[in-house]
Amino acid sequence: VFDPSELRSDVTGKVVRFLYEDGAEVAANMPYVECEAMKMIMQLRTTEAGKITNAVQPGAIIGAGDLLAEMELKDPSKVKKILPVTEPVGSNEADGISPMGNAQLVLAGFEGGDIEPLVSKLLFDLNAEQAVESVDVLFGKYLDV
Repeated sequence: VFDPSELRSDVTGKVVRFLYEDGAEVAANMPYVECEAMKMIMQLRTTEAGKITNAVQPGAIIGAGDLLAEMELKDPSKVKKILPVTEPVGSNEADGISPMGNAQLVLAGFEGGDIEPLVSKLLFDLNAEQAVESVDVLFGKYLDV
């Protein structure tokens, strides 16, 4: 998910210099930092207007995706925050998700805790044919990962 309040590197290299001091107002689509990558100096640009706070020092070695600076946006509605899930998948019976749905969420990368009780719960109430079909679906999802 893209967050315009986080200014991240799209190159691997070194920060040469920031073009604005901490707390400076920066317009949208303006260069804010110069980075060196493969002996070339590149300027990275802001995506929105706001007040900048540098997160690393000049001379820092950076990789693609590293946070270089943060913006206090003039228009905070541009940011849609995603909050982390604090409970493992399937930990709450009242969540309305079936055991099969929980297993598919775990295979999609969500935290599910111990997988054995989840699979036991999934297969417990099924007859042999339904269990084979469920395992086949889950195995197919596993192979897709």
